[in-house]
This record gives sequence, C-alpha cells and structure tokens, in this order.
Amino acid sequence: MVETPKGTSIPLIVCSPHSGRHYSAAFRKLSRLSLAQLRAGEDFYVDRLIASAPAHGATTLHATFPRVVCDVNRAPLDLDPAMISNGDKIGLRPSERALAGLGSVPRVASGGLPVYSGKLTFDQTAERLLTFWRPYHAALGELIAQARAAHGFCLVLDMHSMPSGLAGTAQFVIGDAFGAASEPIFVEAAQRSLQAMRYRVARNRPFSGGFITRHYGRPDDGVSVIQIEISRALYMTRGVNGEWGVVEEFAGKTGALIADVAQAVEYRLSSHQRSAAE
Repeated sequence: MVETPKGTSIPLIVCSPHSGRHYSAAFRKLSRLSLAQLRAGEDFYVDRLIASAPAHGATTLHATFPRVVCDVNRAPLDLDPAMISNGDKIGLRPSERALAGLGSVPRVASGGLPVYSGKLTFDQTAERLLTFWRPYHAALGELIAQARAAHGFCLVLDMHSMPSGLAGTAQFVIGDAFGAASEPIFVEAAQRSLQAMRYRVARNRPFSGGFITRHYGRPDDGVSVIQIEISRALYMTRGVNGEWGVVEEFAGKTGALIADVAQAVEYRLSSHQRSAAE
C-alpha cells in the first residue's frame, strides 16, 4: 500500500515490508500453526508507527501480506530447496538464512516453528513471488525512479522491529551495509535524532541491512537506503483482554525521527539544487 504526501513531496520513501497482517483463509488452512504463532514474527504495527511520514513530505510503502507468507526483504530465489517438491532441480540460490528456513517464502515462523506439515509445490512458491514479491518491488522501484527523476536522488528508510534484547542493550539498530548503502548525512541524522531522544543506538550490528538495503542502496547513483530496527519493548503493550497493542505515544517518537531525517533530505536537496545551478 502506497500513501503519498498531500502537499509538497521530498525524495524520502519510508517502508514497512514486514508489518502485513492479512492471513488469508487459504494460507491458514495450509499452515499447521495457530494465528498467534504465525503473528509472532510480524514487525508489529510498524506501518502505524510510520503513518505520519506523509505529513513530512515523504511517501510510505507497506506490505499488507505477512512476512511468513512472503518475505520481500529476501532475493526472490533465496529459497530453501528442501521445502519445495523437487526443489533441488529448480535452480534456486539459497543463502544461509534461506537454508535455515527464512527465505523469500519462509519454511519456519518465529522461534523456528515449521509453518507447513509437508512440502510446497513449485507452483505454490512461484505464485507467492508473483502475487506478493514482484508487486512490492515493482512499487518500490517505481517510487525510487520517480524520486530520482524529480530530485536527482532519494532516501529509503526501511523500517523494522526486533524482539527485546536481540541487539543487546541497543533499542534501535541503524543498518547501512557498513557504509555502502547510504550517504553518511542521512545515517548521521537518524543517529543524532534517536540519541537526542535518549535512545541507545547501535550501527550495523547485529543488523546491517537485508536485501532491500543492499539491493537498492547505491549512493553513488543517487539512491541511499537505511534499515532501522526498533525494539518492540519500546512500544508493544498487552491490554486487559490479553491482546497486544501499541503505546500510541511512541508513534510520536518515530514521527520525530522521520521529521529529523526529512530535514536532512531537504538540506541535501537544497545543496543538490545549488550545485545544479552553478
């Protein structure tokens, strides 16, 4: 789902590829897990945390489908051959994470729980990629191309969440592929913003960026990508009915982060325009 700013736009795209939560009846029937087990791997309501981005001139893109159905932060052929009938004959290119069950069509859910009782067919996995992976990346690629055409460069903030403690004491992890995926001005703006709010911030460890960061992040070609991981302990809360919800005030913190990064984008934009005029 794409939301564009109502006023003047800037070359900033804010994404949430893992917060989708529409589990179709067909998928639920195919899976051996409960809904609660399937949902444990979501980037819980990150789409709501970035909802203010269009007010700062940014465009948002978020998946409505769950990552356990299709993970768009993986390469399309990053699949475990063992989960697909005759998968060893298809010509897949699995990474270590895919072999562990965490490919573009995951074999396991959070905690390593097997999603399916048996293997999927090649047609089933191909349908997932055609239905979910390809449209998401077509949309992201088009947004990047439009921003570059209009402004000469763009920044993609790829927003995620992480279980508490997964990054040690860090509450946020900023990943830019160890400097390869983004201009420093944007990474530094994000870190300053978070530290000004007194959050503990790590850089590139343990998350330096997934497929989206490394595939699209080409700062020499005018495309910067930063992955930001947020500790779920900062904003998830359990209600009186036992259901998990969001600390609504925390959305103001992510809104402030986006606003500060948007300022850096505007500064970079003015510098770009001055250089073009000279």
